[in-house]
Amino acid sequence: MKILELSNYYPEHPGGIEIVAWNLVKRWRQHHKVRWMACDAREHPHVCAEDDIPISANNFTEEHLGFPYPIPLGKSIFQIFKQAKWCDAVHIHDCLYLANIFAVIASRLYNKPLLITQHVALVPYHEAYKNVLQRLAYDTLGKFVLKHAETVIFISERVKDWFAARVECGQNAILIPNGIDRHLFYPPVSEERQTFRANLGFSPSDSVCLYVGRFIQKKGIHLINKIARSRLNLRWVMIGKGEINPRDWNLPNVQVLPPQPQAALRAYYGAADLFVLPSAGEGFPLVVQEALSCGLPTAVSQEIADYLPDAPLVKLNTTALPTIYETLDKLFAQPKHLWDLRNAAVEYSKRWDWDNVVRQYEELLIKLTSRH
Repeated sequence: MKILELSNYYPEHPGGIEIVAWNLVKRWRQHHKVRWMACDAREHPHVCAEDDIPISANNFTEEHLGFPYPIPLGKSIFQIFKQAKWCDAVHIHDCLYLANIFAVIASRLYNKPLLITQHVALVPYHEAYKNVLQRLAYDTLGKFVLKHAETVIFISERVKDWFAARVECGQNAILIPNGIDRHLFYPPVSEERQTFRANLGFSPSDSVCLYVGRFIQKKGIHLINKIARSRLNLRWVMIGKGEINPRDWNLPNVQVLPPQPQAALRAYYGAADLFVLPSAGEGFPLVVQEALSCGLPTAVSQEIADYLPDAPLVKLNTTALPTIYETLDKLFAQPKHLWDLRNAAVEYSKRWDWDNVVRQYEELLIKLTSRH
């Protein structure tokens, strides 16, 4: 089977969707011919593998406005049509990105089945104009794209419900959560955890909080800043980059690192005592799944926790900072509770496995191509 895969960026650009696309592509390529197209951001140049086809794009909106929306340039648009003509099926991630919209038009022109994975619903921003533009985009471009797909995969029930109230996907809507690479993310044994902590400069008595992701407002970086200032007994490891630079906080208990390769992240998950992500408007992030799979207790905003109500997550009330302090103080005062959360995280995460996820995708693609 010949598959055309489109994502907004390649994995050199930090982001969960890019990692999802990479996991799908590398497994599909074991049995199928896959051409992967994504915008090649200048500040995150892609190291191409065979059959990767980078899209030349302007990344102005992310660099200057704070939201990722690359604009394909020149001949790249014609390349999308050329590859859509070549393939047996088209798979895209999310319905609003411009390169994906061209892929939808090309799939209709050449009568190729279209599969969409929808990762997020409405993302709330502090700037009112961004919220207005986003709603307008979903009501126009989003509806156009989703209505033309043979099948839409939603990664969570909550995202599925949000779109079901606005777009008629009917029987074409399917729920498939993202997977986890079990070869990369698994819990450390006791001796291994001690080694991780020693290598990263932590003593057995240190209380270590970990953050992995972009340093932007919607991720709750401003809340972490306040927590770190108020609770100097907590040591923070911040992995990522973005428009906010935690180095500017000048806090002795905050260590800032650039984005790390997937293979390097397990050491940080294994060394930390708590993963913290008080973000808003991004669905159920892949880093939460990675942390839980490594047995790391995880504290998230109520919004994220609502995506998986039965998951063993610590819920943070991001609208009331004093309650966050209280929650964290109680948590670190109860080592047994943290240990119980570790065991619960490992058990819960067993449901996520990329090999099973990829098989479900393959079955869908085979059905779609056989119909055409």
